[in-house]
Amino acid sequence: MDFGGPWTQHKLRILELYLDAYTTALKNQPFKLVYIDAFAGTGHIGPRGEDSASFLQGSTVRALQISDRPFDELIFIDEDPARCAELVSLRDKYSDRNITIKNTEANSFLRELDQDWHEWRGVLFLDPFATEVEWSTVDAIADYEALDTWILFPVSAIARMLPTSRQPDDISSAWAKRLTTVFGDENWRDLYRDDPQGTLFGPPGSMRDKGIDGLLRIYKANLRRKFGNRFLQSSRVLRNSKGSALFEFLFCVGHPNGIGPASRIAGHILSNI
Repeated sequence: MDFGGPWTQHKLRILELYLDAYTTALKNQPFKLVYIDAFAGTGHIGPRGEDSASFLQGSTVRALQISDRPFDELIFIDEDPARCAELVSLRDKYSDRNITIKNTEANSFLRELDQDWHEWRGVLFLDPFATEVEWSTVDAIADYEALDTWILFPVSAIARMLPTSRQPDDISSAWAKRLTTVFGDENWRDLYRDDPQGTLFGPPGSMRDKGIDGLLRIYKANLRRKFGNRFLQSSRVLRNSKGSALFEFLFCVGHPNGIGPASRIAGHILSNI
């Protein structure tokens, strides 16, 4: 998937610029600031070592290096024990910082966050490998009204689960369940309509338009219904070296009072990186 390629660099640069602008904007506010990385990985991308040309600092390191107004707490979540072991090494390197590492499933952890949101504000980075982010998690985050949230929506993985033409049973029950978990309901089925060719020359079937526009439109509509005008309609498609869309980078504001400045900052970054 070209990990470490231009799309990865764009993603990390967008996040880094936002974290820097966000913390600067709030540095004279009384809130404690938290950064949450829900699929944190190891802290680096590519081979380790200073001499490696392909080495990239990951999102966790970039969050730690925000210096104008550092985060008061950083929470790194990963379900893989080996990756968490590397995060522990990263924490040891930054021993003066308040870093919490959670070797657990990210969705359940995020749905059960126990923070005093009157005192805390923060940024959440949802950077899944594929379709791990569940709508129930997004729903809970919206209700906190405290976390500006960047979501990497896996358009490529979801498109592969939704064939452009199919017989009624072509989508397995496991995939259908996963799609419903990601979208929050079965409105992804609305992508399909009767296929006249199937009716004329074979068993009845259905079809959907090629590409990612339809499924992205449905997911964005769900975000708009949940977040209201805290959802930024502008987004950024991230493509691999062959030009194929992999993810859509989406942004939602945490607290309603931050809609104006947060949307302006995020929109500017998305348009210029």
